[in-house]
Amino acid sequence: MPDKPLKVTLANKDYQLKQILELQQANVLEHVDADTASSQGFVTATHDLPLLKKMTAAASSVVAQRDRKVLGYCLAMTRDFSRDVAVLTALIARQDNLKHRGKPLGESGYLIMGQLCVAKEARGQKLADRMYKYLRGCYHPRFPYCVTAIDERNTRSLHVHRRIGFEELDRFSSPDGRNWVLVIWNWRDGLEEYA
Repeated sequence: MPDKPLKVTLANKDYQLKQILELQQANVLEHVDADTASSQGFVTATHDLPLLKKMTAAASSVVAQRDRKVLGYCLAMTRDFSRDVAVLTALIARQDNLKHRGKPLGESGYLIMGQLCVAKEARGQKLADRMYKYLRGCYHPRFPYCVTAIDERNTRSLHVHRRIGFEELDRFSSPDGRNWVLVIWNWRDGLEEYA
């Protein structure tokens, strides 16, 4: 019997949120070897279930799943959570003050991509593209931009985000010594392709 099709949807159920956390733990930099981190990428921040539930109440994340198994996620995050994820606090403060299209980004209202991850067995299928397209379809009326910071060492993630349409906005080092590339996707540009 062939595999059931992969479905991209908003994550609102506890089983989805719990599987997001499991996938996150399997791919956090501290849990992957150097070769995997270099060739397949990694995630940097970790969350817990109560925080993920609060984030979901503000803006549901997107998951790709087959049956009830989550194979990828895009963690949507509003700026209200800048103090809830320690590794992101300095990043969000910095990006809020950057000028984009003539005004500070923090005055524009934007959605933060809190994290993107695809399970090992689902890689190579452009699943990130599908999840981001769905995310944009859900949130472009509410947010003009999607912004994310990528660890400079995560060349796989940098490549994927460029392919999807993100543009580099800034590079900087955070207080913990990590080097970051801040990228932005203008959601109101070219919406006709997504109609």
